[in-house]
Amino acid sequence: MLTILRLTIKEVVRRKILHVTILLSLLFLALFGIGVRFAYTNLTRNLDPLRFLIVQQFFVLGLFFGSFLVSFLTVMTAVGAISAEIESGTILAILPHPIRRSDVILGKFFGYALLLAIFSLLYYTALSALVTVLTGLPLPYRLFPVLLFTLQPLILLSVTIYGTTLLPTLANGIAVFMLYAVGWLGGMIEQVGYLLKNGTLIHLGILSSLIMPADALYRKIIATVQSGAARSLTGNFLGPFGVQAEPSVWMLLYTGLYILCFVLAAVGRFNRRDI
Repeated sequence: MLTILRLTIKEVVRRKILHVTILLSLLFLALFGIGVRFAYTNLTRNLDPLRFLIVQQFFVLGLFFGSFLVSFLTVMTAVGAISAEIESGTILAILPHPIRRSDVILGKFFGYALLLAIFSLLYYTALSALVTVLTGLPLPYRLFPVLLFTLQPLILLSVTIYGTTLLPTLANGIAVFMLYAVGWLGGMIEQVGYLLKNGTLIHLGILSSLIMPADALYRKIIATVQSGAARSLTGNFLGPFGVQAEPSVWMLLYTGLYILCFVLAAVGRFNRRDI
């Protein structure tokens, strides 16, 4: 498994997907920093008592766009982990060696997971430092939301790894992005439901979170990085992009089981697949 893990990391670096995503992230952070600087100066001119709450809103917006960047990197790196190698015939050179098929899946999963976790950690840290430097108000660097942010790409990764044992590369990419869109749209519907006190919309949002819990985890992250007053301000200011009701610890447990089940399903599917 460790051999596959090392080869997976080398493959991601060779394909330069990680390099492109890092450059795009730096570009986004630069543009975001310019926006934060000017917006913070204008907003705090008349809202000085709310400076710290405003800073937290900037940080939440950065995490929102960061979630998209991490999700994009996740799908683009792992979308052809197995299917592309089957299509090119590369897998035939790997399987005859004394390597179990389960080791191939787990090695690829943990290889991608390591890179994605490092990228997520660096993005979160850079965003926090950027907002702190530009506003002069330090943001508390809490371990729990950092861990949740690094866990977020593993949700899509587990689904993508399963999909690559089942579908061609292009079909897998489309399916995972559509599934992510369903979860994201459902999360927005749920927040609107809380704003309107509409039980039907809330239940639809919860159902979409069970299908794809990535958005629910994002809501948990932004709920944990803010104080109570800032969370209330976010709900009113950001509307469906904020968080009206914090996901429970049971959703975190479900997310962990969700990842585990898809990885095990990928192992089972690849073991049964005729190459």
